Parts: sequence; C-alpha cells; structure tokens
Amino acid sequence: MKRLALVLIALGLSFQAAAATVSNAKITVIRVDSSGLGMITFDKPLDAPAACIHPAYTASLSFDATTPGGKAILATAIAAKNANSTISSAYGTGACGNYGGSWVEDLSYFHVN
Repeated sequence: MKRLALVLIALGLSFQAAAATVSNAKITVIRVDSSGLGMITFDKPLDAPAACIHPAYTASLSFDATTPGGKAILATAIAAKNANSTISSAYGTGACGNYGGSWVEDLSYFHVN
C-alpha cells in the first residue's frame, strides 16, 4: 500500500513538473476568438512549456471562455491588465487541448498581486 501511495505521489509531482509556469509577469495581450477560445500572453516566456506548443506562443496560455471557469479567467485577466497588476504565478496544464492539441498550452490557474 505504501508503494502504491509513493507511485501516485511521484506521478502527481511529474505531472506538475511537465506543466509551464511563469512568475512575476505582466499580461501584455488578451485574445478571445469568435469560438470563445482565448489566450493570455505575458511579458516573459513560460518556464518549461508543454512540448505541444508552437514557437509563436512560448509566452501564452489558453482558456475556454465558453465555460464558467474560462469566463472567470477572462474577467480576472481583463481586471489584472487594466490595473497593470503583476501575475505572481501562472500555471499551465501540460496539455494543449483548447486549440486542437497543439499551438498553446492550456491555463490551469494564476495568481494576481
């Protein structure tokens, strides 16, 4: 049982390590497409982005504004950009599901100062 718990913990840590992060960044661009998909671009590149991203999006994370969570992300991002707030940290999911499995890593969550 202990061995199973250790394996599950290790898998969880490796998943976290595979996801992109950015720290102490400003939002430079908020994009929302007619499909409801969108992305936030930061003033610095992501650390350890997912392998599925396109080189043009190394400072961006995506979201789906058609979902309640995506609407909250969009509203928070707009407020942070308008206030010129610093994003203390933002985390990707390690996957690029929003834009068809490639292009931009999906946003998991972020913190605004």
